[in-house]
Amino acid sequence: MSALPNFVVALLAFLKSSFTENLGLKALSLMFAVALFAFQRGQVTDQARTIPVGVVVRLPREAAKRELITTIPASIHVTLRGTTRAIDRLIQDGLVPIELDLRDGQKDRITFDASMLSLPPDVETQIFDPTSIKLEWDDVIRREIPIQASITGKPAEGYVVEGEPEVDPEKITVEGPRRPVETLQFARLAAFDVSGLKHGTYRRQIELDEPNNRIRYVGAPLASVVVTIATPVNNREFEELPVEVIGIATARTKPKLVRVSVSGPPDVVKALRKEEVLPRVDLTQAGIDFKEEKHGSTMLPVIVELTDAEATVQPPRVKVEW
Repeated sequence: MSALPNFVVALLAFLKSSFTENLGLKALSLMFAVALFAFQRGQVTDQARTIPVGVVVRLPREAAKRELITTIPASIHVTLRGTTRAIDRLIQDGLVPIELDLRDGQKDRITFDASMLSLPPDVETQIFDPTSIKLEWDDVIRREIPIQASITGKPAEGYVVEGEPEVDPEKITVEGPRRPVETLQFARLAAFDVSGLKHGTYRRQIELDEPNNRIRYVGAPLASVVVTIATPVNNREFEELPVEVIGIATARTKPKLVRVSVSGPPDVVKALRKEEVLPRVDLTQAGIDFKEEKHGSTMLPVIVELTDAEATVQPPRVKVEW
């Protein structure tokens, strides 16, 4: 067999060394080459991705007296299609929010479309979610409504809340969309806590609870509340009590019997006996000269004197004859 030419021998030696020397380095280089190829392919791959896009709303001025009832979401979802590189760059830079101009206060629907977005040429929109939003508006009005006070807690032992709390001012003006304002019955104050209070009159400045349904208070949301704490009162009726006449023993009253209503602390009223309730009229206070007028008649008030209790007589005046 003839010897191979020198250049062939040299070529074979080079090929042998290329495949057998520095195998680890060559394998690593191959891996980097494959990864770079995959990365470059990924940068140009066409794909669809859904991302949130902010929404900015421009509403009518306060003077327009129009209010949007519909709640506009802070963002919507948009599905975009384009290369991975383009979409990644778009997300990194941030999409400009969609601006909705509703200053005329009349639009009844918003429909989202691609013209609302600023996109590079290699990215296109596919889907908006939601595709549209129906708008509901209402006129803004003002109305006066009463302020309602309430009480919480219990006074000290042996005391009660007397009457209803007094509120000043009694009314407040509210502003908001027509429908909720027209149906609002009253503004409620935070509860007045009477826990542990004893006899006396108490005044406090109390805040109004926050209104609902987009309603606002016109003016300070405060009211002055007055609560009176007193000892409890019981009532008791005494029927057909004879009226005593002071001044002339032979004098008589018409009617002869009266009804006496007694009110006072429960223990006082409960312990009161019928014999202690003494209706009377006093002829000596009538200013009559009985030497001149041997016989006659006059109308006098019926008096009942009690300790720690009050009495009311029916009828309050009787005719006295002598």
